[in-house]
Amino acid sequence: MLRIVRLGFVALFSVYLVSCTAPTTPASNATEVTSAPTAEDTARAARLDAFLATLKSEGIMPGASVLIYKNGKEAYFGVFGDQDRETGIPFARNTIERIYSMSKPITGVALMMLYEEGKFALDDPIAKYMPEYADLKVYAGADTDGQPILEPTNRPVTIRDLMRHTAGMTYGVFGDTPVDKMYREKGLLGYDRTNAQLSADLGTVPLLFQPGKIWHYSVAVDVQGRLIEVLSGQSLGEFLQSRIFEPLGMKETGFTVRDGEQARLGALYQLTKEGMKRLEDDPPFMANQPFLTDTAFESGGGGLVSTIDDYMRFARMLQNEGELDGVRLIKPETLALMTSDQLVGINHGDLGQSNTFGLDFAIRTNNPDGPAYTPGSFYWGGLAGTFFFVDPENDLTMVLFDQVIGTDAIKLRERLATAIYGNAAPS
Repeated sequence: MLRIVRLGFVALFSVYLVSCTAPTTPASNATEVTSAPTAEDTARAARLDAFLATLKSEGIMPGASVLIYKNGKEAYFGVFGDQDRETGIPFARNTIERIYSMSKPITGVALMMLYEEGKFALDDPIAKYMPEYADLKVYAGADTDGQPILEPTNRPVTIRDLMRHTAGMTYGVFGDTPVDKMYREKGLLGYDRTNAQLSADLGTVPLLFQPGKIWHYSVAVDVQGRLIEVLSGQSLGEFLQSRIFEPLGMKETGFTVRDGEQARLGALYQLTKEGMKRLEDDPPFMANQPFLTDTAFESGGGGLVSTIDDYMRFARMLQNEGELDGVRLIKPETLALMTSDQLVGINHGDLGQSNTFGLDFAIRTNNPDGPAYTPGSFYWGGLAGTFFFVDPENDLTMVLFDQVIGTDAIKLRERLATAIYGNAAPS
């Protein structure tokens, strides 16, 4: 049965909640809503309840939760299902999840904190700080013997390129180009190597594209993580803890689940043609070990775990132009730069025309195609289905938590957009 906890609507559902499963105790940092819900709030909540109920009835997703803040206050929380389908552990508000690429905006904010301190300029070559990238080449095909043909870069890769995914790098796991294969052969994203070792090895592999030519999703944010280490003199984990997580009160976020809390880490699943598959630590994919024990690799691009309330604190800081509860991480003008179009005149690649890209954030454009999120909203998601966006125009922030790889197949984000905004185009 669907478990719903929605501040502002608790009285309406108290009998229902008692009759099924007791609601999850809200995190201590949740904001109590004392004002009466508006008609818009009520309609949105009903649509979201129906959305989660439909996901449950379809049986495709073991469980998920949605948290929304509007006008600085919690407007909705809904949860259903299990964090572990096999054991029947309920999906709860304090369930810890792998946020994968939702680590990227956090790393981007961390790097821009150093930018504000004058540690670098966005158009500085990355080789200025990481000399392993001083002699990068670009893959230009193969000769008759199958050996790669390499050409020099037209210009250096810059820090701006890293932050907008125009560095010419790739990922090694989402494509099968010759350069992707080189990434895999070198095991670039192995958890047994440090950020410094990753960067050193990456500097020996050719780029897939010339810098600045096209938006192409890549390991560039892991390189940003290494750059943070070089500029700050701290490990990436130390910097994030001292400069972001501790100041914002994000006690559940880090590269490793805290001792004693391992049972709260949700199971990981993948949606396949044959149905739902549970993923374990089966090389090359490691579902659990990297998040339950300390590893050498602190991935700024995809290594963090968090809870929905913790991540909402980060998202609310963004909604509030860089500040939350008296703690300012970055200036409003810095965040405005990060959430402004950085791809003018550049091929959008797989982003399509419904989105553009800033500095470690995607941005919804005015193009009518795509999900019905408000133009100007900025967002990102994770490999296992987690997703968040900030809608400045409507002062609305949303975080979705689940742990299913392959949710594009069920149009999860599109359906979520309709549940939040209705069928009419949001404004």
